[in-house]
Amino acid sequence: MNQVTGNPVWQDLSSDWLNWADRLAPQADKINRHLIDALELPKLVRQPIHHDNAGLRVLDLASGVGEPAFGIARLLNGDMPPSSPDGESRPVLKGRVTATDIAPGMCHGLAVRAAQASLANLDVVAADMQRLPFANGAFDAVSCRFGIMFCDDADLALRECLRVLAQGGRAAFMLWGPMAENPLFMAMDQALRDVLGIGFAAAGLDPFGFASPETSVARLINAGFEDVSLVTHVPRGRIPQAARFWRPQMEMLFGPHMRKADATAQKAIDECMHANLSQHIEDAHFRVPMCFHILSGSRGIKL
Repeated sequence: MNQVTGNPVWQDLSSDWLNWADRLAPQADKINRHLIDALELPKLVRQPIHHDNAGLRVLDLASGVGEPAFGIARLLNGDMPPSSPDGESRPVLKGRVTATDIAPGMCHGLAVRAAQASLANLDVVAADMQRLPFANGAFDAVSCRFGIMFCDDADLALRECLRVLAQGGRAAFMLWGPMAENPLFMAMDQALRDVLGIGFAAAGLDPFGFASPETSVARLINAGFEDVSLVTHVPRGRIPQAARFWRPQMEMLFGPHMRKADATAQKAIDECMHANLSQHIEDAHFRVPMCFHILSGSRGIKL
């Protein structure tokens, strides 16, 4: 039996994720496309992977309160083919998404939001990705956005991803690059340590366990994946300098600590963040780079 109670770190953050979910969805879509593209869903449709007439079966891990599971479900609703910038014809995609999270509170919020969005081809299951409650070869694709690095045993989770993949199926993971190449996280860690006495390490969070491209590729290969690829993306936003744009990420990672902070501490945190990131202001806008990797691989086909 796969009993899931949820890591208290994430369970305590469920309300913070729900608070920001709808407001962050447009920005999330811009980077989620890289993860979804790496799944190569149109290619999977053409492969002789066994699945029923319902179409592709996609598992999304650490779904939080919806993304990228919602985006994949919309893509698989069978209404229209995915866009093709090179003009190549692509098949209409259909299928179901199973969205999972280890925190029951996240799953509840996810299910409510899915119902509100009328996503009939999305199921929600509370699950620990290190002990997935699914049969071998149950899915054609597995996605995970900024989640695998938070596992106690990430290599075990990678092997579980391979186990539940059908032959020829593909998995894709979105991973944070080094902290030094993510100024927002550097500023956040310093501000919270200076004002509240807590940073990533003290909060039990390690977003950078897959920061090294070479090590990340090796870990996926060691888990048994083939055709492994890693692509690094370094986009920059353009946000008015008066905006406290760090608040969503900060509250979604340190929500309980932020809620306990009084008005003086909250102001000090914002002032520290603005000062730490001021070097990235251009033409009255923050242009702060972020660095993330898309790591992907396939389960080989046995002849």
